[in-house]
Amino acid sequence: MRPSTSVVCLFIASLFLSACGTDPGFVEPVAVPTGFVRMVNAIPDSVALSPAVDKRVQTEPVNFSDNSSTFNILPTLARPFDVLYADNGQTITLVSQSLTVDVSHEVTMVLAGTMASPRIFAIDNAPATFVSTDNFAELQLVHAANNYPAEVGFMLVSNADFSNATTVLLGQFSESLLLRPVATPDFEVIAVSTLPAAGAVPADADILWRSGSFELPALSRPMLVLLDYFGPGGKGVRAGLVGSTGLQFVPTENLPAAIRIANTTPDAGPIDIYLNDELFSSNPAYGVVGAYTETAITGVVSLKVTAAGDPATILLERAPTVNRGRFHTLDLSGIAASSTLAIAMFVDDNRAVPSRMVITGVNSAPNSTALDYYLVTPGTSVADSNAVSINNRLLEPTSFIVTPGSYDLVITEAGTKTVVVGPQPVTLANNAIYRFYVIDAVGGGLPASLVLADDFLTAP
Repeated sequence: MRPSTSVVCLFIASLFLSACGTDPGFVEPVAVPTGFVRMVNAIPDSVALSPAVDKRVQTEPVNFSDNSSTFNILPTLARPFDVLYADNGQTITLVSQSLTVDVSHEVTMVLAGTMASPRIFAIDNAPATFVSTDNFAELQLVHAANNYPAEVGFMLVSNADFSNATTVLLGQFSESLLLRPVATPDFEVIAVSTLPAAGAVPADADILWRSGSFELPALSRPMLVLLDYFGPGGKGVRAGLVGSTGLQFVPTENLPAAIRIANTTPDAGPIDIYLNDELFSSNPAYGVVGAYTETAITGVVSLKVTAAGDPATILLERAPTVNRGRFHTLDLSGIAASSTLAIAMFVDDNRAVPSRMVITGVNSAPNSTALDYYLVTPGTSVADSNAVSINNRLLEPTSFIVTPGSYDLVITEAGTKTVVVGPQPVTLANNAIYRFYVIDAVGGGLPASLVLADDFLTAP
């Protein structure tokens, strides 16, 4: 594995058209002029959004803090560019704009603001003009954070030398800044509320986001977009690199992870959980989803489950991935007596959206079959109802959305109407995150029960 100071590589794809032939009948192919477009979704309260040209959707829907793949467009002609989303089975146009792309140019359409007041601005990039001997990169900075309307200062630091740092100010939703820093294996970008004096290190209180050290290759053209942030720690903003497979976050950025424990193994007794040989959770209660705990332990980690107070008695060892800037739920399930303990490290998206809810169910009952989930009108039998999610196996999370209202939550054996647990009355509203876990009785087996978490605990 490469050192953390060089784990980020920015790849730039070049397009070449070439042909050759000696056959007298060979016809040289004609190069077709093309423009290129991609879209960044920086609207913090958005659902997934789709870019469309001439009313034709061009890519898969793009979630907040992500970017689309690049798609081709006929250049030099004004084309209608629309941003679409789905709402109750209808396709809604969020914003429209005329778009003209020059030959071989790439335009990045950045969506910012809010769903009620969207903003869209185009960043036009001509083809690169590097020569092979150039030792610099072209870095573009974009301030698209809705919850930070003030100007943001950016500091570009090479080899931790603040005396030669490049500093700039960038306004919200403005055109991007294009800079040409010298390539280096030790490069850092720092976003600050107030720029320090020339050559000075920024005060901790002024740092909004810090990338940590990463490699900036020569001849690369990274675009760094400042966005709203909904993860643990931090100061409400985070920057990501626009990439060919979506927005990429710098693995060395100065953000913690957060993990909570869901102990759903019914017969293991008191346990402790270690991360990288450090005690992370001592004797988590069975059937309880704990509070999130921030941690600097990230990446692929060594996880051990031991008997409580006895680190030498290891019940389970695994190597899950923990991501900076994300919430996680570590669900420990299985049966200790049969040596079938298992864990799942779920990444929790805790960004609530005003126009929808998200309900996630997890089958954490190791003695159960696969399960079906029902949300039915209060007092209604599942006999004449359709499940909202079917065939849910152990430790497989499933998310779904329903119309706001009051329901009975009922869990059945998969493919049958045999009730395992429920009815559990619930009231569901938009702008909320609901999660539930189906667990065994203490010791294993029936009666199963439900553990409600997150906004289920604050619902009326």
